[in-house]
Parts: sequence; C-alpha cells; structure tokens
Amino acid sequence: IDAVKHLAHRYNIEVPEPALSREEFRRAEEKDKLLAVNDVAAEFFHACLTKTALAKTARDYLAQRGISGAIIEKFRLGYAPPAWDKLVQALTKRGCEVGLLLAAGLALQRSDGGIYDRFRDRIMFPIYDLRGRTIGFGGRVIGGGEPKYLNSPETLVFRKRSILFALNLAHEAIRQSREVIVVEGYMDAITAHAAGLTNVVASLGTSFSPEQAKQLLRYEAKIYFAYDMDAAGRNATLRALEITRDLGATVKVISMPEGKDPDEYIRRHGPEAFKGLVEQATGLLQFQLAQIFNNIDTTTLEGKVKAVREAARFLASSPNAVEVDGEIARLAENLKVSESAVRDEVRKARISRKTGNSIDKKDKNYNEGNNIYNSGFFAANTAQSGPKIVYAERQLIRMLVDRPQLIPRVQEVLTAADLQGESRREIINSIYNAYNMGKSFVPSDHALSLSDQALNELSGIMMMDGGCENSDQMNRMLTDCVKTIELARLRQLYEQHRLRAHELEKLGDMRYQQELEESKRINDEMARMQ
Repeated sequence: IDAVKHLAHRYNIEVPEPALSREEFRRAEEKDKLLAVNDVAAEFFHACLTKTALAKTARDYLAQRGISGAIIEKFRLGYAPPAWDKLVQALTKRGCEVGLLLAAGLALQRSDGGIYDRFRDRIMFPIYDLRGRTIGFGGRVIGGGEPKYLNSPETLVFRKRSILFALNLAHEAIRQSREVIVVEGYMDAITAHAAGLTNVVASLGTSFSPEQAKQLLRYEAKIYFAYDMDAAGRNATLRALEITRDLGATVKVISMPEGKDPDEYIRRHGPEAFKGLVEQATGLLQFQLAQIFNNIDTTTLEGKVKAVREAARFLASSPNAVEVDGEIARLAENLKVSESAVRDEVRKARISRKTGNSIDKKDKNYNEGNNIYNSGFFAANTAQSGPKIVYAERQLIRMLVDRPQLIPRVQEVLTAADLQGESRREIINSIYNAYNMGKSFVPSDHALSLSDQALNELSGIMMMDGGCENSDQMNRMLTDCVKTIELARLRQLYEQHRLRAHELEKLGDMRYQQELEESKRINDEMARMQ
C-alpha cells in the first residue's frame, strides 16, 4: 500500500482511500499525528544545529567530517540540546500533547510523572519513509557518552527492521543504476551521498533484516554490502548475504580494508577509490569460503578436514554449477587435497539437504499429537532421569554414539556450548572432534581424555535405553531433543537480556531499550518454535 501511495505521490495521481473500520481509522489518525509531531521535532533539531551557539561543537564535528551546509540541508540534520527538556518545552508550547511526545519516542516519563527529552546533546539524523515523511530519528552522542548511537523506539510509524536510511534520496539512483550499496551507519551513507555516490543506503546497524531486503528487491537491483570487516562486521555480512540470496537477489561483498568504514575510506581516498572497491566486490560463495580460511588452521590434517566439510555446506547450497565447479578446483589446490575428495563431501552435503537431513526446528511433523514428549517413552524417561533438558541432552548423546551418521545433522544446528550440562558439553565436543577427524567415537577409547565427571556421565548415558524402534521414531526423537536444547538456550538468553534491560533502566541508561528489543526478538523466536 505504501509503495502504491509513493508512486501516486510521485506522479501526482490521486488514489482513493479504502473504507476503514473504526479501529483502522483510529490507527490512521494516530499515525498522522505521530508523523506531524516528528516533523515538528525535526524542524526544531535542524534550527538548533544551524542557528544556535550551543551547536558549535556539533557543527565543527560535521565540518571535520566533510559535511557541507548543502548536505546538512539535504538530510535535514539537526542537534538535540544538552538540557533535559528543551524539546518537550518547545513542542508543548506549540500545542503538542505530552502523550503524543511519549508515543513518538521523543520523550521519556520519570517515575514522578514528569517527562524529559529522549535525545540530549546529540547530532540528530531524521529518518524518512519513501514519501519523505519523518518517521523517527537517530542521534549520535558528541564526546564519549554511551550509547554512541541512539535510535527512536518502535512506534506505529517506525519499524527499524523495515527501514533503510536514505532510501528516500537513493531510490532514483538505484532504479537507474540497478545497483544499491548497503552500508552500516548514518555517516557512511551521508558521506557517500556527499561524494556523489547516491545509490547508497544504511541498514541502521549491522543487523540486516528480511524486511529490509524485501524493500530493495522491488528495484530488481544488484545488492552490494559494505560493512566493516572486523569480526562483527564479517558475521553481519554473512547473515545479510544469506538473507538476500535466499530471497532471490544477486548479492556482492565490498571488502573494506580492516579498520576502515566507508565513511573514513571515502573521506581519505575519494569516491573513485571506493568505486574501485565496488568493481572488485566478490559474491556470496567466495566470501563464505574466504571466512573458512580466516577461522580454521588449514596447516593440519584436522583443519583441512574441517575446512572441506565447512566449504561443502556452502558449495552444496549454491545454485550456480559453474561457480561451484571452479571453487572446488581452487579449494582442492589451496588445501593440497584431491578434487575428488572435495566433490565427495559436496555430494554428501547435497544429499543431506535434499533428504531433509538439516534439522528443521519447525518440523512439519512436530505437534502436540505426535510430540515424543507426550508419546510415552520420552515422558516416562524424563520422569526417571530428571528435568526434560537433562534427559534431552543425555538422549542426544546416546543417539550420536549409537548412530554416528546423525552427527553432521546435529552439528549443523548445535554447538557443544548450546548444551546446559558442563560434562555433557565435554562429551559432545569429543564426539564432534572424533567425527571431524574421520574417526568413530568409542566410549572406552576416551577413558583418559575425558574428565572424571564426564566419564561418569557417559557411563550413565550408555546404560540408558536407546528408545527408538524405527527410523521415523528416531527422527522425531532427534528433532525433539534438538528443539528442547535450543529452547533452553533461548530461554537463558532471553532472561539475560531481560535482566540486563531492568538493570540499565534503573541506572537511567538508555541502552535498556536495545536489550528489551533483543529480548522481544528472542521471545518471538521461541514462540515460533513452540
């Protein structure tokens, strides 16, 4: 609907509004109010930056970063004064309701009922939708405060996972060039636009989402990612590439020199040098394989085995047969192993994918009716063996010892660290290591390498009933074990973020909002798995 309205607005076509229910009308009215108050706030912040002495430090900072007055106007950049309630005072004088300021995320409420500005002593980046309406803000602290960047909270008009900063300015260039460059931060995008690279958008952080990918798919453009190349940036790039690839996009990685972001690189070397990096961008498969060599010591036999198996998973998922063929040859040459060995691992990985050997945490066979926990032997055994998570971990180990062919299925979705019990983590780590070295895990062979606690645990596990009469039952049980372990891990993670949010909120630290958002995301993920 928003895309249709955007096109209509662009070509001055009147689109008849559909009949709304009372609730839909109320929400539409509230959205209009939020957009209006955001626009007034953007005007206030912009005036503070361009017309007040208080903002001299902010203006100097932007000038040092090469941001001209014309770019300040183009992006309508602003400044939030350091006082506690300058914005609140200014907007309430203009007739804005206190409740609206809270709903827009522009103000926060004190325990005594008063309100104060969310953004203080920050350079302000208004965030617009495709129609150029102000839907939220990002604020960068001046000096050494925390958090460095603070975004508007989720509101009726601001959904961070669906927004790309500067898309309202970049969409024409994207449409014409059929290319879009995704960067991480506000300043990365602004510096790019200032240098004439107008097909650049920012993902408001490194957590690129499917919703953001779908925004870009409308343009049928090749998508380039230019995130930082530190460990966090590489991991974020991998996630972003996989998200966009799975949605059918053509994706590339711009390899930024480590320690440099696009903002710094463009300011230091110029737009032409950055265009050179774009021309040298690599595809998803090449980037995935490069990360294997960054993270695995391939000078040892064990490392080579692990590298080939890791690479096989990526090669098996690529739809480009010619590209895969070339990468197999290159991988074999680099690792000094035979091409046939690499092809064999890729073949196994493909069979695994086709036969559903990758465990789906939302297995279509999983429901209350056939859940093994309710089917008799799982419920009976948990009653004898302690909490469900303990039984699930013990049963999983028993299955992997008895049926080593299941190990790659489990290894794809669970690490040893995902288990709750320390001794069980030690055991499953030994099982994985043995498998990765091409050996069978024989319990008696590990009497000296395992700790006494792990050895005692393993002895007890081997006395358990295997519990599976046929392959269907085994698959259901395996899925249930993995699901239980994953849910336990997510619950633990959820509690950590929730408690952290509570502690930060008590301290008045605005990072509590990020912790709350993360706890909500984890809670939603658990709900989908249940």
